[in-house]
Amino acid sequence: MHERAMREDDEKSDNLISEPESPAVEGGADELEGEGKPSEEPEATVLEEMDRLREEVDHVKELYLRKLAEFDNFRKRVDREREEMRLTAGADMVRELVPVLDNFERALQHADASGFSSFKEGIKLIAKQLWDVLSRQGLEALNPLNEKFNPEFHEAVQRVEALEHAPGSVVDVIAKGYTFGGRLVRPAIVTVAVAPEGPRKPPAAEETDNGEGEELE
Repeated sequence: MHERAMREDDEKSDNLISEPESPAVEGGADELEGEGKPSEEPEATVLEEMDRLREEVDHVKELYLRKLAEFDNFRKRVDREREEMRLTAGADMVRELVPVLDNFERALQHADASGFSSFKEGIKLIAKQLWDVLSRQGLEALNPLNEKFNPEFHEAVQRVEALEHAPGSVVDVIAKGYTFGGRLVRPAIVTVAVAPEGPRKPPAAEETDNGEGEELE
């Protein structure tokens, strides 16, 4: 009896050792299954954000293309208006120049029949008529004789020593300059005075100097 009791106690001890109690899991099986599956809410949020950004990009692209088309139409309209203004201004100029051309033709037709003085007087009148037309359009002449040389409006093609003129002044106008509407069309072609390099001796003094040192026979 004693041995049987000891054997039963040993078996109980083995059962306790071989079958440890498993720890209790809080939340049950449903919570364990939930932890294993990723949540679908973040993925849906990302997709919605991508759709929103795509719509914004399409909207901005549409605005860009619309503004680009509007600017192209505006540029074409400005070019067309500028060309029309140029043609209108040119037509007005030609309309005023036609009578001058008519007078030139009449003068040439009667050049042989009329005397030189009459022909010259007719050319002067035509030149004045032409100048009146151009001046009404905004043409102005530059005649800088005896004025100080101005490189912005004058072009010097020659320099001369002149005691009677201040250095840097215009002593001769080879061709007048012109401005149109305040803008330079052609500079005046001029001759400019410069200071002499040194004082010149009178001719008598030069002859005396040349005669010095010559032996008398």
